[in-house]
Amino acid sequence: MTSFKGFAPLQQPRDLVAKLRHDFERMRAAPDDAYAAFDFFVTAEHIVDWLLPDKPGANQAAARKARRASLELLEITSHLANGAKHFQALAKQHDSVADVKLAQGGFDPRAFSPTAFSPAAFRMHGLNVHLEDGRVLNVLSLAEDVLRHWQTELPAP
Repeated sequence: MTSFKGFAPLQQPRDLVAKLRHDFERMRAAPDDAYAAFDFFVTAEHIVDWLLPDKPGANQAAARKARRASLELLEITSHLANGAKHFQALAKQHDSVADVKLAQGGFDPRAFSPTAFSPAAFRMHGLNVHLEDGRVLNVLSLAEDVLRHWQTELPAP
């Protein structure tokens, strides 16, 4: 049985950050594109797996779990990605996201910053993440925060 590492040009964790930038631009072009958002959050979720892979004699599952639990942003990303991949995130650590909804609204998140204008108050057009605590995050704004996090953690060479 042969084994391969990575996926074509995607060979190391920072290569996934480049993919995140690509997927983020797809999201910016179409804020209601669930396919682009799916790709973005699944990629973001797996950066942790690439940073802390299992190796012979070293199971990194606990380290990956701790890394994801270290920031709310990573917890939300994990919940979104696993909910998207499996249609429902049932693991007990996934307790941050209540729902993801497509909103038809007059406010385009590309024109009005979802950071300054809450999607809950202004019906931002596009995908919105409803958190268990009642907050609503526009997916484009959330993705921008996730991208910024990983660009800081894994800067380009």
